[in-house]
Amino acid sequence: MRRLANRFGWLVQPGPGRIHRRPVPQLGGVAILGGVAAAVLVAVPLDTRMVGLLLGAVVAVGFALVDDFRELNPRDKLLGQFVAAAIPIAFGIRIDGVSDPFGGILFLPVLLAIPVTLIWTVGMMNAINFLDGVDGLAPGVAAIATAVLVVLSIQLGQPVIAAVGIALIAATLGFLPFNFFRASIFLGDSGAHLLGYSIAVLAVIGGAKIATALLVLGIPILDVAWAVIRRWRAGGAVSRRDTDHLHHRLLRAGLPQPIVVLSYYAVSAGFGLIALYLHKVEKLLALGAVAVLMVVILLILVRTDPGESASGEPAPSEVTD
Repeated sequence: MRRLANRFGWLVQPGPGRIHRRPVPQLGGVAILGGVAAAVLVAVPLDTRMVGLLLGAVVAVGFALVDDFRELNPRDKLLGQFVAAAIPIAFGIRIDGVSDPFGGILFLPVLLAIPVTLIWTVGMMNAINFLDGVDGLAPGVAAIATAVLVVLSIQLGQPVIAAVGIALIAATLGFLPFNFFRASIFLGDSGAHLLGYSIAVLAVIGGAKIATALLVLGIPILDVAWAVIRRWRAGGAVSRRDTDHLHHRLLRAGLPQPIVVLSYYAVSAGFGLIALYLHKVEKLLALGAVAVLMVVILLILVRTDPGESASGEPAPSEVTD
């Protein structure tokens, strides 16, 4: 994919909201999808749920690939996300209930289960997409989150779901050396959407994993919420790309890209290990701890952050790639 992109000029150019300073291929999502699809088709029985998962993955990569090349407007991009999220629902994959922290399950009527599942899947796609702003960050964190879901699937006696997760981890780790600092190929929106979609659906299929996924990806999800609020209060488009996410602020605070990425890995892995050993109420407390940690980090960085230029680009001294 890297050679193909270089040959035909399918490169992402430097510009506002980006920290790289040279054109870079962006077909990483296609490469990961090929690896996952090949492994699943060979090793996993294709029941209705697996067909729905794969079809939705193809659609997620397809529309996001168009966005990589043509930059869809926010409305069309959101529509594509909802179409991809709706496909597994059509094949019976939805959030039919949520765990009651004090015992039992709160079952959702279909009219509520469908929109909740759509919002969950679209939200996870955007969380990973927003995370994809530093070399190696999104694929590494996604692999860690998937690994936690795999362990939980094995504990729950769900080998098929675990096998799909292992395929996703393997394809992502195969891609990661080419994406780590300094990246020779990017995920692109196609890869970020694929990873977010896959994690969301894997968390739904086996049940009892949504709180775990929220905990492992708590900081990226809170970063999305913070970015939406920040952009809305500034009067700009919520979908506008910028360099004001948490990982960008850490870069401007003087941390090298590899240190920022490894720090995210450590936090995600730490909360993932915690999630595997916590009960329902304890997971809620841990989610609260993630929120507090995020707020503390942001308060510290806001006081020391020089901010962006008016164009949305970091100052030249802040660009590390």
